[in-house]
Amino acid sequence: MLHIADLPALNATLNGCAAILLVIAWILIKNGQVTWHKRTMLAAVVASAAFLTSYVIYHVNAGSKPYAGTGFMRTVYFAVLIPHVLLAAAI
Repeated sequence: MLHIADLPALNATLNGCAAILLVIAWILIKNGQVTWHKRTMLAAVVASAAFLTSYVIYHVNAGSKPYAGTGFMRTVYFAVLIPHVLLAAAI
């Protein structure tokens, strides 16, 4: 049985699977295999939807935690986080 603490690992796995499926789909379409491309893209969408569901469940239960770092690493963290959040919301 999964616990809330297990969800970040599940999220990473689902994201990794979606990324691999997208690369495979790209190769398939370049090779003219349209039917398999469509199936692989559908699998990537399912993996992404499962990720989003798991991500929301995790953050509803675990909440958010402020970044504790300081100095240069805090700047780097927010420089990556802010565009990530904006692009994820846009997509």
